[in-house]
Amino acid sequence: MRDFMIFHSLRLWRLLMSFVKNTYGCINKPYITCRKLADDKADIRQTVFIFLLVLGYFILASLLRTGIRNPYLLTLKFSSLFWTAVIGFAFMVVVLYVLGKIVGSKSSYKSLVILWAYSLLPTLTWFAVTSIFYIIFPPPRTASFLGKLYTLIYIAFSISILTWKLILYYLTLRFGLKLDLIKITAVSLIVLPLIIFYAVITYKIGIFRIPFI
Repeated sequence: MRDFMIFHSLRLWRLLMSFVKNTYGCINKPYITCRKLADDKADIRQTVFIFLLVLGYFILASLLRTGIRNPYLLTLKFSSLFWTAVIGFAFMVVVLYVLGKIVGSKSSYKSLVILWAYSLLPTLTWFAVTSIFYIIFPPPRTASFLGKLYTLIYIAFSISILTWKLILYYLTLRFGLKLDLIKITAVSLIVLPLIIFYAVITYKIGIFRIPFI
């Protein structure tokens, strides 16, 4: 029993270290890292840590929105946020996979899932930092110098995160679907309206103002 626990602890530790290394790579060396993640030898189980981080964020977001006074509303808010994000993730993976096959992709479904899971890192970062800013600098915010400085910093941060997201999106299609620039453009022209449609739906039903994808 002890050997069994040690074996699985070491395996979990290796997965965690692989996740940390690949997370750092997605920031520092996204091209090399995404190319490695697209390899069939990449372990899909490392994505569990990404979904645990997402889970933790939605718990925090639910607490910020509803508090702990009403456990029912807290559970309801958490469930709506988490499962909408799960549906959005599955929706994007399926859409990209199907469109990739239509334009001639020969990639594996596993590679696409791993790469798209790592592409959630900038999304998660933006949502988490936005929530932290909400706690530190709650609205309403004034038009003072500090208020304007906060706005400029927030816009610069958001643009940086969006750029990171677009890079990972491109590399997901490049290595996950093995598409060239022309095919990536063609797929993106179809994906963009679908993302807008998803964003409008989640906004209308009051779950996300910005889609969690």
